Amino acid sequence: MSEKESLLRSIPQVSELLEKLSGKAPLPILKRAIREVLAEVREEILQGKRKDLKDLRSLIERRIKRLSSWKLKRVVNATGVVINTNLGRAPLPPEAVERALEIAQNYCNLEYDLGRGKRGSRLDLVRELLTYVTGGEDAIVVNNNAGAVFFVLKVLAEGREVIISRGELVEIGGSFRIPDIMASSGAVLVEVGTTNKTRIQDYERAITENTALIMKVHKSNFYMEGFTEEVGLKDLSRVAREKNLVLYYDAGSGLIERFPSAPEEITFKDAIKQGADLVSGSGDKLFGGPQAGIIAGKKDLIEKLKKHPLMRVLRVDKITLSLLEAVLRLYVEGRKEDIPVLRMLSENEESIKKRAKKLLRKLKNMEGITCEIVKDRAKPGGGALPKLELPTYCLKVSAKDLSEEDLACRLRNAKVPVVGRISKGSLLLDMRTVRDEEIDMIVRSFREALSKDSERKG
Repeated sequence: MSEKESLLRSIPQVSELLEKLSGKAPLPILKRAIREVLAEVREEILQGKRKDLKDLRSLIERRIKRLSSWKLKRVVNATGVVINTNLGRAPLPPEAVERALEIAQNYCNLEYDLGRGKRGSRLDLVRELLTYVTGGEDAIVVNNNAGAVFFVLKVLAEGREVIISRGELVEIGGSFRIPDIMASSGAVLVEVGTTNKTRIQDYERAITENTALIMKVHKSNFYMEGFTEEVGLKDLSRVAREKNLVLYYDAGSGLIERFPSAPEEITFKDAIKQGADLVSGSGDKLFGGPQAGIIAGKKDLIEKLKKHPLMRVLRVDKITLSLLEAVLRLYVEGRKEDIPVLRMLSENEESIKKRAKKLLRKLKNMEGITCEIVKDRAKPGGGALPKLELPTYCLKVSAKDLSEEDLACRLRNAKVPVVGRISKGSLLLDMRTVRDEEIDMIVRSFREALSKDSERKG
């Protein structure tokens, strides 16, 4: 008998391993972990990559842990990027979450008019609040702003021309490109001007009998300086009125309240006052709510969107609507400080420094850790307020016998992952995006990251 055959014969039976590992996990997970590991071990033996079975139990236990753990986890955002797309964008206000929990656990009047005792429309649930905060005659909500852009172009411009400045043919995260979404909608792209300069005459010359709308797009995650020129909504509105065209502004970031540190950024209300017929933006960026695409503007245009079959395809569910309503109420009640994104963006430096000092006190006596407070700059993120940099304080941390990449990796793989940023060869934990209640979580994650068990995992 060959060495391979002998080793294959010595692999325990599934039933034997089930008995030894009983209680480690629910039976379906236990069976799956054992079978997956045994299949891999057999393959390694056949390929000559394995000489013994000493680590078999630990392999199965690690697989059980992986299969049993949640894939979507709470993460401590210490990156300093407030609207962090990779980390779930906008954290929601606690009372909005409580409201959504009540709706999720029970029946609700999602599409039932309680007054008339008849079928109602989910679109009516937030319409009044949306029109109030956006200034639109009417408003609807869809699944996200990419969906909103596609929806508007599909319904109002399919087979017809849409005029847009070359300087606004943007690409944002996830390779989402305006020209691609326009092509998918069936609209015909008409580029005007140059990358850095577009004048009103460029739009006027491009208008034909087949033109449906003029589109202006927020530049999202970049800005241009120097020898540049662009046309504002007021001038575009004049041209659109003269030619009986729709003027559509993709605001992107969903800004509702004017941001003092970025006066050039316009809100939904600003855009509508300046003449935009339709404005769309994200619910989970500067709006500070759930993932959604908010569309506001002229009642007749919104009505066309409501009646289109795509409205059902792109509609949001009861959880999103309950979260959206709760956040909208905070705006209406003048409580924007209770919206986490807006609070983090406006927090003063001293408050952030105080939080950094609190974490420093808890970490500085931990064996193997060296840390200090440093001043730095944070970012709004999410393709919002691209010019704005926010003063912040970070904890600069290093660990004995670990590179900054190794330490960052261990923190990311802790029970409560902590995600910082590496800058100039150092790991920084930016306190602008860390909450007070997360300080002790970070300390526990450091203890876990520096433990011998974590070392073995690494």
